[in-house]
Amino acid sequence: MKVLLPFFCFFFLISIRMQAQVTIESERDKDNNVNLFATNTAEMPYSVLLNFSDLQNMTTPGGGSTVVVANPGRSKVATLRPTLAGQGSNFRYSYSFGRGNVFAKSKNLPAYLIPVPEGTTVKAVTLNPLEKTIGKEIEGNAYRGVSFSLEGTTPILAPRKGVVVSLKMDVQAKGENLSFTAEENFLELYHEDGTFTKITVLKTGSEQVKVGQQVFPGDTLALSAGENYAQGPHVRILQVKTVLEKDQFFYRAFPVTYMSDQGVLEIKEYATLKAVHPEELVTSEMSKRELKTYLEGKK
Repeated sequence: MKVLLPFFCFFFLISIRMQAQVTIESERDKDNNVNLFATNTAEMPYSVLLNFSDLQNMTTPGGGSTVVVANPGRSKVATLRPTLAGQGSNFRYSYSFGRGNVFAKSKNLPAYLIPVPEGTTVKAVTLNPLEKTIGKEIEGNAYRGVSFSLEGTTPILAPRKGVVVSLKMDVQAKGENLSFTAEENFLELYHEDGTFTKITVLKTGSEQVKVGQQVFPGDTLALSAGENYAQGPHVRILQVKTVLEKDQFFYRAFPVTYMSDQGVLEIKEYATLKAVHPEELVTSEMSKRELKTYLEGKK
């Protein structure tokens, strides 16, 4: 096993550039109500902030601004109703959106699998932000995820149940003995509690999943890379969630716990760990139907 060297990386931009995945349209019905419909072209829900700057004889679901959830496809997200029947009405609004459902919660945040085959030994360490290296003051949470150092090319597995919502696997490795690079192959999962897991430093063209596919803990996603880095083969993993602050959506990183041969732990310093895949963790987020299919497949 190669010694894992400290390194510094942006890894994941917290203020993700929002693509125009969601559009809002209004339709007036026979009762003079105005229904707002969202069209979401993504494979996950989006949270939408509706800001009403002008309301004439109209009542909104949440006053001057309200947050709604646009599920994939087209759906009605809000209804404006006339305040006084028989009188004219008018409205004006704008909207912004963020990936994921800001209302989604998890009763008990599950531990994550170390994303490699069971029995594989890794060296794990939290990532340091590049800002810290150059002495720049960091506002808020400086957490940047975890790096798992590997002995060589290794299958990378889903650490938790989720849907593949984005991937980029066509980046060709450039340079040698790198500490970080601005662009890497990556794969991203969306979880039912509104959080995301992003895994980077993956082998070009090695993906075994596609956008929109549901995966379960232990399913193979791709192969690792990183041979051109100073620390050798590795993958990086980060969890983020969408929050609404001062009428803006932001993406905040947060630490999680991992299941290992040493139990469930949050990785805070260098640690040599072995991946374990207990069945109770693999099946913890499965629906009854999914669990039945899983158990039948083991017979």
